[in-house]
Amino acid sequence: MQTLREKITFILTGLAYMMFHLAISPESSFSISLNGTIMVLLNTLPYEIGFSYIIILFIRRLSNGAWPPWDRMLRIFFTIGIIFGLIYGLYVRGAIEEQRREDRQISAARSGVGEPPRLPLYWA
Repeated sequence: MQTLREKITFILTGLAYMMFHLAISPESSFSISLNGTIMVLLNTLPYEIGFSYIIILFIRRLSNGAWPPWDRMLRIFFTIGIIFGLIYGLYVRGAIEEQRREDRQISAARSGVGEPPRLPLYWA
C-alpha cells in the first residue's frame, strides 16, 4: 500500500466486509445482534478462508511462485467474504420470510385465534 488511495480503498473494503457480516434484525427496529454476527462469521469464515487460499495459490502459480503482497491477499479475502456474506444474508432473510409466511398461513388444522376452522369447499 503505497498511495493514500490504496489505503482508503483497503479500509473501505474491510468496512464493507464487516457490514455484510453484521446480523441486523428487522423485527426489533434494525438492531445489530452480536450473537448473530458471531454466528454469521463462524458459518462463513471457513469457506472464505478456503476459497481465498485457492485463489491465492492460483495467483502464485501464475506468477512463478511469488506470493502476492499481504494487502492484496487481504483484499482477495475481503472480496470473497463480501460475496459469501451477501449469499448467506439472502439465505437467512429468505428462511425468515418463509417461516413468517408459514406462521401467518391459516389452514383447517391451525386456524387463527377465535376463528372457526376454514375447510376447503368441494363441489359435486
